[in-house]
Amino acid sequence: MNSSDLTLRQRIQELETQLRQLGNELRLTRQEYEEATAKYLDIYCNLEQKISDRTSALDVANGKLLEEIEERKQTEMEKEQLIAQLQQAMQEVKVLSGFLPICASCKKIRDDTGYWRQIEEYISKHSNALFSHGICPDCTKKLYPEFHAKLHPPNKE
Repeated sequence: MNSSDLTLRQRIQELETQLRQLGNELRLTRQEYEEATAKYLDIYCNLEQKISDRTSALDVANGKLLEEIEERKQTEMEKEQLIAQLQQAMQEVKVLSGFLPICASCKKIRDDTGYWRQIEEYISKHSNALFSHGICPDCTKKLYPEFHAKLHPPNKE
């Protein structure tokens, strides 16, 4: 063997060694690729599941929020109706308050201008009250004793 054959054989051995190393590296790279792919798929599947779970939870929360919004709208509408009813009632109500100077004998009331008015006239003017007249049993007995006796005969015991 000559020196060029020897050099060539050494070069072939070097190349075969490099080829084995490259094969080993390629095998390692393929394993790493497969492991990375497996990890990626695992992460992707877990992420998909997390997204699905979170979406379901958000859908439930959104449903509850929509129900609460509807309840609040209903409550607000009821509140507005009650306010309108109260305002209407306030417009219809006239309130007598304070001291009313009243005659101890005839029961007339002194108004703000100093005139004495019948109690019915004063109250009708200052409220929405209406009057109907009648006579109580005590006044019937005092003013119309003959009718009182007919309307209320004495009890026989």
